[in-house]
Amino acid sequence: MKFIFIILSILYALGCSIGAGHREIVTYHELTKEQKKVLGRIVKEKYEVRKGTKVKNGKYERYDLNFLRLEQGNYVNGQKTGVWKIWNEEDEIWIEKDFDQNGKENPIINQDYLKYPIIVVEERDSLPTGRIVMKLKFDDNCQLEQLELINGIDNEFDSIIVNKYKRYARLSKKYQIPIEDCLLKRDTLKILYTN
Repeated sequence: MKFIFIILSILYALGCSIGAGHREIVTYHELTKEQKKVLGRIVKEKYEVRKGTKVKNGKYERYDLNFLRLEQGNYVNGQKTGVWKIWNEEDEIWIEKDFDQNGKENPIINQDYLKYPIIVVEERDSLPTGRIVMKLKFDDNCQLEQLELINGIDNEFDSIIVNKYKRYARLSKKYQIPIEDCLLKRDTLKILYTN
């Protein structure tokens, strides 16, 4: 009876390890000696590999020092596949890159000007309310030529929102994406901010 129990235990253990097929790997990339004194580890990678190999296969994630995700996607037999999300630090936007379509890139440009700016939320006791109205002029490629503030809430808040719209327009031009307001034939943008 003991012999049968031992045989069954061994078979069960082998079956579990064979069925798993993947194992998760976590790596850290070290900084220079000077950076290490202050910060320690900089980048964390988390990915799966085929059991018994070093070939990446499955979910992949890369994080920065503050555990903010920098990259996310999937590997199949060591090759990037499908849509990957990659953080572009220069423009502070996500880029979706489709490796099934020859690496075609699609930037994700958020319309941050439609939301309350975080800095305003953190610094003020109450949020400004009211309507901001901007007059917009676009070129033939639906890129912003001119922006004029017609009506605002307060100077600091208005300035933040106008700069966010200009950033949105600048990124749209850089990545050759038509601005939605132009496509919708809007020459005036009205944004209502309420609590």
